[in-house]
Amino acid sequence: MRRGRGRNRARATDTEGTTMTEQADDHNPGTRKVFYALIDNFPDMIHSVDAQGNLVYVNRAATLLLGYTEDELRGMNIRSLYPPEILAAVEKGFREVKQSGAKQVESLFVAKDGTRIPVELRTLVLRGEEGSFTKTFTVSRDLRRIKEMQENLIHTGRLAAIGELAAGVVHDLNNPLTAVILATTILKRLADRPETTPDQLREETLSLCETIAESAATMENLTTRLRDFSRGVKEQHAPVDLFDPINDALFILAHKLRYGNIKVSCPVPLAHHIVRGDRNQIQQVFLNLFANACDAMAQRPTRELTVWIDPEDRDGAAFWRCAVQDSGEGIPPEIQEKVFASFFTTKPRGKGTGLGLSITRSILAEHNGTIALQSQPGQGTTFFVSFPATPA
Repeated sequence: MRRGRGRNRARATDTEGTTMTEQADDHNPGTRKVFYALIDNFPDMIHSVDAQGNLVYVNRAATLLLGYTEDELRGMNIRSLYPPEILAAVEKGFREVKQSGAKQVESLFVAKDGTRIPVELRTLVLRGEEGSFTKTFTVSRDLRRIKEMQENLIHTGRLAAIGELAAGVVHDLNNPLTAVILATTILKRLADRPETTPDQLREETLSLCETIAESAATMENLTTRLRDFSRGVKEQHAPVDLFDPINDALFILAHKLRYGNIKVSCPVPLAHHIVRGDRNQIQQVFLNLFANACDAMAQRPTRELTVWIDPEDRDGAAFWRCAVQDSGEGIPPEIQEKVFASFFTTKPRGKGTGLGLSITRSILAEHNGTIALQSQPGQGTTFFVSFPATPA
């Protein structure tokens, strides 16, 4: 009997908007006191807003997180706590939660001092006896430490890729460096030969200087790529042509691709597939996928890596769907979902960290993107990553 009465009390409200739980608890002030003590001392921010979005309740964690006093927060419109650029998404989410009754989403709060705080919102709707909306009940979790851990994981992945890049750069520097040494040797010999005429010396010097300049430009390009990639500085989200991070990732792994005798097909045109995001992080996504594909094909007689992009429509929203297909061993169905978990790896001990796909999924979540795979054992694997499209 007690259990059924509890369910009804938690759901129903009177005409003044006071929950029947509150009315019943007036007869048991001890229970009410314990309940509010638990809520007030809960480690995550808890708040409630009415139909207009005005805050009608906040716990102590809310004041600590946002820097406002309880009096300042009570009556404040929740929209004041969001940055202006996401208010349209906030309005849409508020409408959706009123209809569905529950919603979980990542968002941003702006504290009193201007600090932007990433949060995970878990919202439930409280309704009246006739099912009308009364108010929300939301638990907001501060994600700053989790985001910092994700950044550390991304940094770990970049360190592993830097090793691959450094090996390739060392190999690729040999050719232009040899050309420079050879050109300077020939110049010295020409200058030392008494029979060399001034016109011959001038002609050969111009030709060899052109070779030296081209070789120097190649070496500068290689070292610049290594320097830029090793910095790994997080950038502001801006329009990114997917052609650039895809081809940069292929360039970084060029040594691994050549050494593995892997044929690459990448018919992705320049200046066509525009998304909004952090170019370095998007590059990391493709680095992880390409490196995994190389490892998956290491023992296969046919080694082909194919990359292509198709448009995708999701409920009227435009996306670019990027496919990364390999001819590797394939992934058994029973572990396909596990491959995205942190520290899960099918590679031999010491050959993999199990962080690549976990980092990839974290980056895509930050870019409002998704990742999925299709695979059959012995028939290769295709990973699909989708990014919201941005007008060119």
